[in-house]
Amino acid sequence: MSLTTTLAWWGISSWVPPYIASVAAKASLPGPQWASYAGMAYTFGSIVGYASFGFLADALGRRPVTIAYMVLAWILTPVLFLWTQDLGLLLAIAFLNAIFSNGQYSWMPLWLPELYPTRMRATAMAFAFNAPRFIAFLGPFFAGNLIVSFGGFGQAATIIATVYLVGLVAVTFLPETGGKPLPR
Repeated sequence: MSLTTTLAWWGISSWVPPYIASVAAKASLPGPQWASYAGMAYTFGSIVGYASFGFLADALGRRPVTIAYMVLAWILTPVLFLWTQDLGLLLAIAFLNAIFSNGQYSWMPLWLPELYPTRMRATAMAFAFNAPRFIAFLGPFFAGNLIVSFGGFGQAATIIATVYLVGLVAVTFLPETGGKPLPR
């Protein structure tokens, strides 16, 4: 699940500002300015997603909220990159996409500590959080190659988004821990 979250972030999220800049440039608008707008919209959406995840997971359960965030991130990725060329709408979709694609990072500080006994909790969390970064750095590389191969961002982002399937399978193997005492 950590690999899914991290790989998708590096392989998709890093392309949002340049994609929106390219759409702006096609409309004869300043691409760098629109890239900064996209970065701001994405950042604000991320903050909303990070903050809301914990409250939702406490109310509805870790598994269903994590699944919902992954499914919505998966759905909103092609919506963002393929659905519209309207810049205002793209910023709104970038905001929404960030809520779920970046907000899902909050499963780690919430759910991971509840999975491991005290004697190994910090080490297990650190490993689960950081080990995927040794693989996820390949996300932008593969995404960049896909962008070149397909001649644009849309299909490349949609292909990279299929990594959410791995996370959706993985989440089914984790126990629901909400409201239960921490393992000793």
